[in-house]
Amino acid sequence: MNSFRKVCALAVAVPVVFMGCTTTDPQAAFDSVNQTVGERTGTQLRWMRDEAAAAEMEKEVDELLRTNLTAHSALTIALLNNRSLQAKFEEIGVSQADLAQASRAQNPVISANWRPPMNGRGVVNSDYGLTQNLLDLLILPARKRIAASHLDQARGHIAQQVLDFNQEVQTAFYTFQALQQFANRLAVIVEVNEAAADVAQRQFAAGNINSLELKNQQLAFAQSRLDLAKVQAEARAEREKVNRLLGLWGRQTVWQATDELPPLPKDEFSLADVEAAAVTRRFDLMAARNDVVASAYAFNLKQNTRYVPGVDLGVSSERDVDGTWVLGPALALEIPLFDQGQPELAKLAARYRQARRQFEALAVNIRSEVRAARDALLAARDIAIYSNQVLLPQNQQLLGETLLQYNAMQMGNYDLLLAKQREQQAEQATIEALRDYWIARTRLQTALGGGFTPSQASGVTPAALSSALNPTASRTSNEHQH
Repeated sequence: MNSFRKVCALAVAVPVVFMGCTTTDPQAAFDSVNQTVGERTGTQLRWMRDEAAAAEMEKEVDELLRTNLTAHSALTIALLNNRSLQAKFEEIGVSQADLAQASRAQNPVISANWRPPMNGRGVVNSDYGLTQNLLDLLILPARKRIAASHLDQARGHIAQQVLDFNQEVQTAFYTFQALQQFANRLAVIVEVNEAAADVAQRQFAAGNINSLELKNQQLAFAQSRLDLAKVQAEARAEREKVNRLLGLWGRQTVWQATDELPPLPKDEFSLADVEAAAVTRRFDLMAARNDVVASAYAFNLKQNTRYVPGVDLGVSSERDVDGTWVLGPALALEIPLFDQGQPELAKLAARYRQARRQFEALAVNIRSEVRAARDALLAARDIAIYSNQVLLPQNQQLLGETLLQYNAMQMGNYDLLLAKQREQQAEQATIEALRDYWIARTRLQTALGGGFTPSQASGVTPAALSSALNPTASRTSNEHQH
């Protein structure tokens, strides 16, 4: 029995040698995502993993809500308080747990049998065994490598989802700001038109204007009130969208935003080499590449072990009816008689090809996306400059000159109303152009994988990107089934 114990101890110790010490704590993986996203966007992520963290984050949200929100502070609140985003962070925990599981060997199996003699007399025959899956130990490093690739893939997915979320929050906030700014402008116009309608009513009563001129003034007042009501309704709807994205409810929804959109930046960030930058910096493309790598590892692992599907090695001890103990090695070998792994190998080969084609398609789409985003930004900037420097000033000058002519009784109410309407349309176009610019800028930054400077794209070529997959491709070139 002493020999049996020693052999059992050896059988248990062997798997321990193969086992890694990978932790189940995903904090390090989350911190790497936070660092990368922070470097690209200037924002910090927080993970609501316990009640203490939740309470601290809610306190920070309350403090931010006491100030007039900007797009940046609104985004900070959203990153702290949006529960859907917090739920996505748990994908890192799942992948980290999978990596920890892949780093651990299977538990050894103890078996025992007791066979009493049929005549009811004598010593009970008994045997004991301890076995360990040997193949599982041999492929443990490969399993760990596959799980590590999946963890990298999960980090890439989360980082890209954060960037997409940033874009969604800022787009909604800029849209709300534009509607609020235009509503404030329309409220002034309504007051002016109301006063004009009152003056027109008195002028009509005194016989200074006819009924047509009176009705034109009254119609302008009524139309401006309707326009204001529509814009206010749109602003309330967009405000609720911002509330949802920021995770606000109850008293938290009573927040104020800065009155106007940020002014147009004097200088634009460099738009050189945006394609090369995008394909080397996009988190979703990194995740797709890790998917290709993991699929290639899984295919190669199955291809190398298809004819040895299962090997259990251990020790076995038996006590015979005469009381004698015997001890020896035990081996259980699965015979690949009916299944040599062809279906699983075919599935893994298809999965690898699918991942590779998806990676290539995504790279092409990213190039197109960043080109479109760059063109949209340039167009939005040109329109915003033209609207602010040409269209609006001209309409304001036209309204001023028309008002002078009206006061001199050389133009009628209709001419003045038409000039007011054009000035209002120019005001709206200018606000919308500035809104479109900031949305286009946010979209381009997302398409580039976050903030971008020209130095980050230097020396990058499409060939360098595609060559990253050559090692795995050469190992899986022979994908036919036997």
